Amino acid sequence: NYGLEFTLERFFVKGYYFLTTVSLFESKYKGSDGLLRNTDFNGQYAWNVLFSKEFKVGNAKFIDFGSKVTQLGGRWYGPADTLLSNQQKEFVVQDAARNTLRFNNYFRLDFKVNYKINKAKVTHEIALDLVNALNTKNVLKLTYAPGDPTAINNVRPEYQLGRLPLFYYKLEF
Repeated sequence: NYGLEFTLERFFVKGYYFLTTVSLFESKYKGSDGLLRNTDFNGQYAWNVLFSKEFKVGNAKFIDFGSKVTQLGGRWYGPADTLLSNQQKEFVVQDAARNTLRFNNYFRLDFKVNYKINKAKVTHEIALDLVNALNTKNVLKLTYAPGDPTAINNVRPEYQLGRLPLFYYKLEF
């Protein structure tokens, strides 16, 4: 494993902050057959951008708008050994072709808005955090799914978290 990472950060000043990271990396392993292969997580790159802006809307009251964008290179996988998968009733990879295929790149956009009231002894915060705002379908893994009409050779993709709105109320003492 080797790589390079770059981070650019602006601390919270004048009502806003941001953080950007970029990573370039390589992650491989040598199998017992002596061949060098990609690890499952050899996405080769990752980047994140986080930004937030705060607006004063009254005496000790604030509204904050924020966003985060993430993209990663796709994870590696191998094709199913259809015969063994059907026999064992679970997804089995063709050993000779392990990590020769790649899922699409991972992408996620999050938004957050919160309202904060600062008091002498307590801070109240009400927020809505919209995780995966675009409802991007990012593949997590392949799974054995006999009888599923969407499955190809009894194998279908399993997806990561879809759009998830989170509402919360927080008190800080």
